[in-house]
Amino acid sequence: MTYISESNKNRILQAAEGKLFEVISDYVSLNPTDRKNKTFVGQCPSCKANKSLLVTPGKNMFGCKNCSNMGGTKPIDFLMRMGLTYPDALEKLAQILNVTIIDETPVPKNPKVGKKQAAKRTGTYLDTFLAGSGLTLDDVRASIELKDESKTVITGHVFKSGSLDNFYNEQKDIDDVLIEYYDLDGKPVLYDVLDEKGKHTGRTKPYVRVRYQFPEEHKDSKGRPTKYRTPKNAGTRLYIPQAIRSLYQAGKKIERLFVQEGEKKAEKCCKHGLFSVGISGIQNLGQNGQIPPDLVKIIQACEVKEVVMLFDSDWDELSSDLSINEDVQKRPRNFFYAARNFQTYIKTLKNRGLYLEIFIGHVLRNDNGDKGVDDLLTKSLQGKEDELLKDVNSLVNEKNLKGNYLQLHKITLMGDLKLSELWALDNPASFAERHKNVLKELPEFKIGRHQWRFNEKGELENTRPIEQDEQYWEEITNFKSGKTTYEFRYVEVINFLQNRGFGRMRRESRELSPYFIHVTPPTVRVVEPYEVRDYVVEFTKALRLKNVLELLFRGGPQYLGQDRLSNMAFIKPEFPESKRDEQLFYFKDICWRITKDKIHVADYSEITHQVWSDNVKQFPAEKTQEPLINVTRSDDGHFSYSVSDAGAKCHILQFLINTSNFTWRKERERLPVEPEEYQENKEHLVSKLCAIGYMLMTCKDRNVSRAVVAMDGRQSEVGKSNGRSGKSIIGEMFKHLVPAISVNGKVRDIEGDQFVWTELTEKTKVVFIDDVRTNFSLEFLFANITGDWTVNYKGGGRITFPFSVSPKIYITTNHALNGEGSSFIDRQWLIAFSDFYNESHKPLDDFGTLFFDEWGFEQWNLLWNLMADCVQIYLRYGIVQAPGERLEYRRMRQQMGENFILWADEYFSSEEHLNRKIVRRAMYDDFFDKSAMKDRKYITPTLFKEKVKIYCEFKGFNFNPLSYDPISRLPLKYDKKTGEPDIDNKTNGVEYFTIGTPDYHFKDMPQETTGDNKQQYKF
Repeated sequence: MTYISESNKNRILQAAEGKLFEVISDYVSLNPTDRKNKTFVGQCPSCKANKSLLVTPGKNMFGCKNCSNMGGTKPIDFLMRMGLTYPDALEKLAQILNVTIIDETPVPKNPKVGKKQAAKRTGTYLDTFLAGSGLTLDDVRASIELKDESKTVITGHVFKSGSLDNFYNEQKDIDDVLIEYYDLDGKPVLYDVLDEKGKHTGRTKPYVRVRYQFPEEHKDSKGRPTKYRTPKNAGTRLYIPQAIRSLYQAGKKIERLFVQEGEKKAEKCCKHGLFSVGISGIQNLGQNGQIPPDLVKIIQACEVKEVVMLFDSDWDELSSDLSINEDVQKRPRNFFYAARNFQTYIKTLKNRGLYLEIFIGHVLRNDNGDKGVDDLLTKSLQGKEDELLKDVNSLVNEKNLKGNYLQLHKITLMGDLKLSELWALDNPASFAERHKNVLKELPEFKIGRHQWRFNEKGELENTRPIEQDEQYWEEITNFKSGKTTYEFRYVEVINFLQNRGFGRMRRESRELSPYFIHVTPPTVRVVEPYEVRDYVVEFTKALRLKNVLELLFRGGPQYLGQDRLSNMAFIKPEFPESKRDEQLFYFKDICWRITKDKIHVADYSEITHQVWSDNVKQFPAEKTQEPLINVTRSDDGHFSYSVSDAGAKCHILQFLINTSNFTWRKERERLPVEPEEYQENKEHLVSKLCAIGYMLMTCKDRNVSRAVVAMDGRQSEVGKSNGRSGKSIIGEMFKHLVPAISVNGKVRDIEGDQFVWTELTEKTKVVFIDDVRTNFSLEFLFANITGDWTVNYKGGGRITFPFSVSPKIYITTNHALNGEGSSFIDRQWLIAFSDFYNESHKPLDDFGTLFFDEWGFEQWNLLWNLMADCVQIYLRYGIVQAPGERLEYRRMRQQMGENFILWADEYFSSEEHLNRKIVRRAMYDDFFDKSAMKDRKYITPTLFKEKVKIYCEFKGFNFNPLSYDPISRLPLKYDKKTGEPDIDNKTNGVEYFTIGTPDYHFKDMPQETTGDNKQQYKF
């Protein structure tokens, strides 16, 4: 976002006067309605209705006769109606009208530096950073206690050049600033290192914060530049300057203690007599509801009487990037919350017998534009810094607590309402009037749940002023007594709510109560009755109707309870029909329309349908210039891929590549890897990418209805769980991308639990069944995979979701799923995970950050781009099954069982049991005699025979080879009734098994070796 100075803003707005037609024409094709060209019509960018947008340049007016979302009098009004923030709208105006924006970005004035200080400068960002607050390295030292036996104390620098990597290890070669924390005894502040599940590892690290030289290069998950970074899960700690530490250790009194946001401010204030401690943010005083222990120690040891939280001069200013649909009170409200929390924390000290006076304060605005107290001391008070301390000592004796440089407010006994009045948060009208100079420039603005604007007369008005048939109260005057009473009007309140987008929505089942919804195009949101009531109360507060407010408070549930609200009309939102060849991703300001050939970035003016608010991610997504991964398929059906520079940075893509690498051990040990093995790795990756794309498609097709089943590709004993391969990370990823629920697959009676789907709703897109137990039957899910989905809700109610809106299923398992036949195969999409990640090697070891929780903007943006690529890859290639041999081996082990495998390996190791007829009964008895399995009811003769057949396939043996033609290898006999091959060998009622080696009976035919003669598993 370009910085727009006041002078640039005035030049742009002046150039835009009388240019309403030109600006709107840049977006909409306008046609005259009369010969005099006084009025023009076009398609409304909001509701898409043709000829509904009316533009009258002579009167400087535009509006849509079909909807209330498009209207105003100025060119900038139109641009903000298009979803631009105020600064972005100014920049767009300048582009349309060819107004040059003169670079007037304010440059902070560096303080004067003496010769001695200049000599110590090294030209690093650290020096510039400290000098900006009038500090030197000598000002930011700490007396540090070493860990030797004599507890030697040395003086060291607290601020150092360097940075932190993803593992929070120091990087000395990067020119950022590191800020070290030491406790009251001069010992380094430590924090516990947690693993990826949030559990203690037993390791600790020094608590060090980094201040980035270039915040734009370090954006958070919402795309905002990050100035400071604190170690993840390290909590918030108190920054203690050496001046405070020395006073504490000497037991000297501190009459008044300041709490500052930022380490530099605390150091600067201490340097000039305003004793201060630092916190990392205005909301970060406490941790887990507890006040920092070191702060308590300071207050006790130094007999502190007053504590002051000091804000910058912009303590009550609005956000710099206002938009129409975001609450303009958000930033001031955050300061109010900080003040309230500060008050609450300090009040808890009463339990320790500590009674303090509590203040908040802020720097007064001045002509030099000083923002923080360090700016004030460095600029306006340079050379006369002592005046600030004098000013503080003087203003505390003033009734209004206002000095020349600071304003304090005593909040010791203030209630929440009185405290909120400091920011004018108690009333929308008061708040709007306080910020009128800024808000009057906007076509409309949001306070709480309602939209407001200043009209041409400079008066505040609701964008939807209440009409006569919407006035939900009536004044009744008693002519005898002259008293006025108020009565509630039910019909009018329903009109009021319905005209503002509230209503009811029918659900799929009549057994379930309808949803209460609020439609604010293009989103639809489910609301609770209390939210509707709050909406009416908030509107009443804004009108300053105290008596009506009293009426609502007195009878709220009666007037606006669930039964009364059920009188609202039903609304049928215009949700889009899912398409087989297209998928939409919805973001904060834009959406992506994804087809197999293109990803089109569109704004919401192009969207004519409605969407659940849950599906709109409040993320400022940016499309990369090229795909993260390009997948191609050769004429012979083999896949290959290439990864772009952006893709190489994407954690999830690299994770998927690693989990598809089944040759990593050979590569690590520098053993030869066959080309076929590398090709198999590629097939595994493409299979995963297509499966992810399939899961993200909202359209459902009965021809390709499958549950995606993530399995370990590594063979292991039945019942033994490899795990830790990363399968569940994909499930967690789905929960961040779409409305999803997770089900614990370890529940013993998951198939018998009638409420297992109780969290599932119309909005659910993915059901993640995590870590299913051994012998989990996929047949349990057959109806849900290919048909409608019935849900029994706890507390009553039953609903059946049609196939078209029911969710898709993602299953993780450390074991093969039980099942046979085409129905079983056709209902699953198997993807295999290598053991690249395991108990001793985790994704955290490679990427240095916990997926999702610790990601900044870059990784989230790369994730969304990769997901778009996955959808495209799926649309191009459809279902791509993973190479099946590994998964088939695991399935066969699962079907045989470990007891049988152990017995068979020993039994058939003897040549006397191979290539000859053996009585089935003898083999069956030998199994029970020599294996751990003793109860014959669990393995019947028929089941034993099936296990022997599977073992033959598993080991490359041939079952009853003499039943096949040695040349064609076709069965010699077929059942006359069923037509199925008959390979049984029975004589006089006795059945025989022959287990043949590969060269037995087929010795005259070329025979493949055991490792290669498996047929690829056909899914």
